Amino acid sequence: MKKTYNNNINDNANLKIISSIWQLAIGRIFNQWKVNHNTKELRGEETAYCLLPTAYFKNLITIAIFLVFTLFLLETTVNAQTPLKKEVEVVKPYEPVVSDANKINVLPKISDSVVIKPNIQYNITPIMVNTEYQVSAINAAKMMNMPISKLYKNYIKLGFGNYTSPLAELYVNSSRSKKHTAGIFLKHQSSAGKLKLENGDKVFAGYSETSGELFGRKFFKNSYLYANGGARGNTVYDYGYYPKLDTALEKGDIRQNYFLANANAGIRSTNSDSTKLNYDIGLKYNFFQDRVKHGENNINIAAQLRQLFLTDKLFGINVNYNLLKRNEKLDSTGYANSLLVLDPWVGMSSPDYRLKGGLKFCFQTQNNTLKISFIPYGEFQFAAVKDVLIPFVGLNGQVNTHSYQDIAFENPYIHPGLLVKNSVTRDIYGGLKGSLGAKASYILKVDFAKLKDQYFFVNDSLSTLRNTFTVVYDNGDKFNGYAEVNYDYSEHLSFAAKANYYKYTLEHQAYAWHKPDFDFTFSTIYNLRNKILINFDVLAVGNRYAKEYSVNQKTKSLAGVVDFNLGVEYRYTKILSAWIRLYNFTAAKYYEWNQYPTQQFNVMVGFTYSL
Repeated sequence: MKKTYNNNINDNANLKIISSIWQLAIGRIFNQWKVNHNTKELRGEETAYCLLPTAYFKNLITIAIFLVFTLFLLETTVNAQTPLKKEVEVVKPYEPVVSDANKINVLPKISDSVVIKPNIQYNITPIMVNTEYQVSAINAAKMMNMPISKLYKNYIKLGFGNYTSPLAELYVNSSRSKKHTAGIFLKHQSSAGKLKLENGDKVFAGYSETSGELFGRKFFKNSYLYANGGARGNTVYDYGYYPKLDTALEKGDIRQNYFLANANAGIRSTNSDSTKLNYDIGLKYNFFQDRVKHGENNINIAAQLRQLFLTDKLFGINVNYNLLKRNEKLDSTGYANSLLVLDPWVGMSSPDYRLKGGLKFCFQTQNNTLKISFIPYGEFQFAAVKDVLIPFVGLNGQVNTHSYQDIAFENPYIHPGLLVKNSVTRDIYGGLKGSLGAKASYILKVDFAKLKDQYFFVNDSLSTLRNTFTVVYDNGDKFNGYAEVNYDYSEHLSFAAKANYYKYTLEHQAYAWHKPDFDFTFSTIYNLRNKILINFDVLAVGNRYAKEYSVNQKTKSLAGVVDFNLGVEYRYTKILSAWIRLYNFTAAKYYEWNQYPTQQFNVMVGFTYSL
């Protein structure tokens, strides 16, 4: 915009301009003073005084500039004598500038040195509130039904091996039931091979074992009845004749047959509560006879009763009565051999220890003579390290009756009609047992026994062929060291090992005839995905001694042996499998009894079928 000014400017206009300029200057000075004053309060006096000279210097410069401008205007007013016309172009109006304000960030704070705590008093009036809890019924927890594996009622196993050795087994069982179970078992195994004797002769050394059994159980709420009965027939040949004899043996002349018929019945409780009476009462009957009609009847009645009293004390009594009655051909005296044992006992246990002790009252009648024996026994064990180290110590003893049946099954080559009298054993033992983690367990035990009328098998010197055995008796001591280790590496692989060391000290006999100085067993089972099963066994027997009746020799050493066995089964399906078994596959030669060599390498193959 443009404006035209005349030179006839009166003095009043110039004075107004001068007045405005001085008002502006004085206002600027006043504002600067206020800012300095606030700075003094905010920053302190020392800082403010440091800033004052700079501020006053700026004010003086401002006053000087305005003073010079005023004098210029006054001079213009005084010197203006001629008219003057000028045009002034104003670009824009004057815009005053106000400096930024400084905000005070400090909040006000009241500092009061006197603190007044209110004194509050209150009272609680107890009032009983009647509440009612309504119990709502909940459903009982239910367990999921576990799947029941299929039960195959019938099982058959057939095999055949060298030495013309057939094998057959048959199991027939009832279906699964909560009320009863029953079944039948049949087995036959035989061999028709020949063996070479010490003199080089090959003789027939076959054998045959045939057995059958019926069994069953009837279940009740807290007990069950059980019964079984069966028959067994064994045929052996006394082929181990004296090697210095020049003879030829006929099978019919050396054959021996044994027949056993047995029946067993009883009732047994299943109470899980030990404060209630638990019992097991049974009756057994055996009839045994050999080829020449030596017969024996054996009746056994046994009862076991026990019950918990006084919170932690278990009382019980065992009663056992055994009667041996032989026919006239076996025992012409007609006397019975009987043994009655009354065995009261008491036991105590806790998580840290277990103690049991009792006294056996033994009444034995043999050859019409009554003998009474008292045999104390007991065992104490405690947990030195729970489940890992359990020391135990004990003493025991018993009177042993030896039936014709027991002796014949122990050594089938005995002289027909051999009768063995009762023996007595008393022993004291101790050891350690426990577990090594969740997969391994062990037992270490030593046993010192006193033997009375202990029998040992020797060749019958009254027999021309000396191919049968009789017994000799002796008293003495027996030491037995025993060790056992079991290790389950996994669900599919397990190991087991057992070892015994024996030492006999007898009064009259030079050796414990046919008794080894040690034996060892190692076995392992491997299950490959339930498809292939492998069994491997190692059996070792130490040196033994036999009594020799030659003029220049009184004893004969029977060398020890190590026997390796291997079995493999392939399960084609759940019901059909094929198997092979290798016995003594190192073909080690050894004698189980003096003059009786055993079969060496033996292989048998077969299959099993379930339906």
